[in-house]
Amino acid sequence: MPIYVYKEMDAGGAVLKKELWADSLEGAREALIKEEIWFTEVFLKKGTAKSPLNLEDKILFFQDLYQLLHAGIVLFDAMDLIEQKFEGTKNAPIFLGIKESLKRGKSFSQAMEETNLAFDPVTIGMIRMAETSGQIVSTIKEILHMLKKKQALKKQVISAVSYPAFLLVLALVIMVVLLCFLVPSLKDLFSEKNLPFLTRLIIQASTILTDNVGIFGFFFVGAPFVVRFFLRWEKISFFLGEAILKIPIVSSFLKELMMARFCRTLFALIAANVSLVEALELCKGVMENRFFIQTIDRALFLIQKGNPISVSFKECPLISPLFCRMLETAEKSGELKTVLEQAGELYEQSVETSLKKMVGVLQPFLIIFIGLIVGLIMIGTLLPMTDIRSFMEAS
Repeated sequence: MPIYVYKEMDAGGAVLKKELWADSLEGAREALIKEEIWFTEVFLKKGTAKSPLNLEDKILFFQDLYQLLHAGIVLFDAMDLIEQKFEGTKNAPIFLGIKESLKRGKSFSQAMEETNLAFDPVTIGMIRMAETSGQIVSTIKEILHMLKKKQALKKQVISAVSYPAFLLVLALVIMVVLLCFLVPSLKDLFSEKNLPFLTRLIIQASTILTDNVGIFGFFFVGAPFVVRFFLRWEKISFFLGEAILKIPIVSSFLKELMMARFCRTLFALIAANVSLVEALELCKGVMENRFFIQTIDRALFLIQKGNPISVSFKECPLISPLFCRMLETAEKSGELKTVLEQAGELYEQSVETSLKKMVGVLQPFLIIFIGLIVGLIMIGTLLPMTDIRSFMEAS
């Protein structure tokens, strides 16, 4: 739903600009007339936000909403207070849109759906079921808990990989500086004849890099955008999703990370009384790996044919036997929600352990890699100087 800006005049004669959501320009005018607002101009606002809320903004929103609803404030008034709090920020149009939709008599889940994909399908599905069961406050608390778990896992991953990533970037910067500045300054001192192989190799690499620095710079800057463009193609996305899960070092870690997110999301949906089939469909909307989404599709197909959930997931290569055994226990005890919560915590602990192991291996390897780059380039540039006769002839 688009945002419209209207100008009104206050009691002192000053012209104020305010915003409202409407289906059309005519609808915006009718809404203002209905509310007896004296306006001088109405026009469509440019640059309406269409991106989802980031994780931190979602946590702040649901935290405020839970506290207000828990205090006994009705939903519309709570949204009015939140909209006033975020007024002037980049997310203000989203909360204004929800408030305007509620004012028009739409449900909370419908209002969230009309915010240009600001909320993911899982959150909207949980709110929709809460509206049916009347447990909106407890569901919002569960959403908040799920988001905080996701934030904690995200911070854990970022904290673990930041130092190895810094070392890798440092290694690349050192290599570029040496090849672009040090080697060219010494290249004229060397004779092109009878140079060691390592020296010739380093000089050739330096020449290629300095002659094509613009091309290499464009490649590194544009590579993320090119990758994002090709990932929109389903076949390429599926192929990459399958290929990355076959990398020996990171394969088990990525599987555990996806399973942790899958179990935590499925648990939240089941806790919100969403049916198993619908919950699995919604889980597909938050999983990013196409190969894993196909795994969920395969399990859904078997479940809809009447197979138990444990048997359905047992046929999927990405699902560990431990998870299937836990599902068998849940089917016997009827405690699927509890088992999914335990599985989520188990996989989160496995992710933490795997991260520590990966970092423990990567850090010394990258330090050795940096030393190897610097050492090879320095040896390659100094090696011809050890041959005094060749050096004097070159001079």
